[in-house]
Amino acid sequence: MIRRCGGQVRAGIGAPYALDFGAVLALADAMGATSALLADVLPHVEPVIVKAYQEQSENAD
Repeated sequence: MIRRCGGQVRAGIGAPYALDFGAVLALADAMGATSALLADVLPHVEPVIVKAYQEQSENAD
């Protein structure tokens, strides 16, 4: 589930700045994942995912 949520981002000019929690929780529901557990974990993994996108964007320049 965490791998799949990496594509559910809110993006501005240049790179994503946050996960779209609504989309992630909808995806979790569709996959049968525990939404309560995911809601607890998301705030902790969001910065890691966003940082990876930002680093990837910086390296592409």
